[in-house]
Amino acid sequence: MHAHTPDLKNAGLNGEELLSHAQRSAVKVLRRMQYFVARTRFQQARKPYDVRDVIEQYSQGHLNMMVRIKELQRRLDGTLGKPGMFLPGKGEDKEYPTIGARLIRLEDKVGTLLLLTVCFVCE
Repeated sequence: MHAHTPDLKNAGLNGEELLSHAQRSAVKVLRRMQYFVARTRFQQARKPYDVRDVIEQYSQGHLNMMVRIKELQRRLDGTLGKPGMFLPGKGEDKEYPTIGARLIRLEDKVGTLLLLTVCFVCE
């Protein structure tokens, strides 16, 4: 032991008998302050990991959203047909089973029927 530290075992005293009530209260306050400082430092040390987690979750959510958008686009292309698929001059009608192709065929048939009725009335 150090020369300036009293030997408690030889003196027959425990730590509480050496300190007054005010001193013990001061030690408790100091220990609480140390605890709060340590807790604050620990929370600050964790912040970069929390930011990384948030960025990772954002990236994962963005990836999921892009997959859903692609799936929706694929389904729309299957139902309505891809844009530019039915442009004139593309060649003959390939009988696409989409709503867009069916609509174009229907419009062509209605147009043909109108021409026939006009020609029939003119005769």
